[in-house]
Amino acid sequence: MKNTHLEHLEDNILNDGSQGGKEAVAFLRSLGKMLDQGAADARVTVKWDGAPAVICGVNPENGRFFVGTKSVFNKVSPKISYSENDVDDLYPPGQLAEKLKASYKYLSQLSIPNVIQGDLLFTDDKYEATIGGETCIAFQPNTIVYAVPKDSDIGQKIEEAKLGIVFHTSYSGKTLDAMSASFGGITVQGNNDVFVTSSDFRNASGEANMTQAEKTTYMNLVNKTEGSLKQASRFLDMMKTNNMNKFTLNIMFKTFFNSYIRQGKTLIGARNTARDFAQYFSNALDKEIATKKMKTTKDKYLELKNKGLKFISDNQQAIYMTVASYMNLQAAKNFMIRKLQKVNTFGTFLKTPDGYRVTAPEGFVAIRSGRALKLVDRLEFSRANFTADKNWDKGSPMPAPKI
Repeated sequence: MKNTHLEHLEDNILNDGSQGGKEAVAFLRSLGKMLDQGAADARVTVKWDGAPAVICGVNPENGRFFVGTKSVFNKVSPKISYSENDVDDLYPPGQLAEKLKASYKYLSQLSIPNVIQGDLLFTDDKYEATIGGETCIAFQPNTIVYAVPKDSDIGQKIEEAKLGIVFHTSYSGKTLDAMSASFGGITVQGNNDVFVTSSDFRNASGEANMTQAEKTTYMNLVNKTEGSLKQASRFLDMMKTNNMNKFTLNIMFKTFFNSYIRQGKTLIGARNTARDFAQYFSNALDKEIATKKMKTTKDKYLELKNKGLKFISDNQQAIYMTVASYMNLQAAKNFMIRKLQKVNTFGTFLKTPDGYRVTAPEGFVAIRSGRALKLVDRLEFSRANFTADKNWDKGSPMPAPKI
């Protein structure tokens, strides 16, 4: 398994049916134990809003140091750069190429014996900013602006560094295309030129510990989730195997829920949301039918629409429980996120025309039994990711340095 795409915890029921629901609940229970007892079979890493993702290390096939993006794992035409000249040969001029050349120049100085993956935080684009009346060193790798006081120990290290990165995944295997991923626990040391921060979540001060009342509230949310999932389980498995290409219901549910996030809308009322899904499905098929020119093709998708709507009509209660389960998973997840956010070294902001607005970190990654799922407040961050101005465009020229 490569760390090329992580799924949201609540989407696990759409991807893997009832088994995905059981796994999501097990994740939530383990996370509760982690904050209550300090030890559990799950652990957490902080999800940074870095860009681009950088894969680097020593290629086991030839013993040479390389850098690249996730395309190093391509089975056909992998893009692996063993020098800055290789970057120029493999990538068009632009921000991505410049970031990768800086990555090769500075990361090759570090002692990286294996293959690891990280998110780039800054190169020559960090800058000074006055935030809340305090002079900070700031950087915006993608959507979120990270800032620390300039006169702090971390601020001074960042100001001196030429490149910043957070490593979160290590790989093992005899060839790049056959490697498997392990999350967290990376101990690569930086130097004066390279600022390396850890992705591991540490609750050393106990700031994220739950009170007894919070534990009761959280476990009630988890138990409620488990109860609704039991009633939805048969339908979740039916939906997963209902083969309707891109209009397969589990995929349609994903795009349906994402449409709420893009509009900045909260899921309110499982019954109403379930009814809205039928209309969403019908509209999506109507749009598809309108793009077809041949009558036989139109008829094919019309039949698909009618069969899908009948299936939805015949399973209204099960769809209600599916939506309820999704919402319950989100509620329990967001409760956990609020607790994890109590531990935060860096200030996190969104840049607006009126200045800097405080925002939550991107989120976290929960790891259990070799599996990893995202814990992200999707209304807070994902909508910003869909709509906010970003400081990352892999095809654009490099912006002028700000420091």
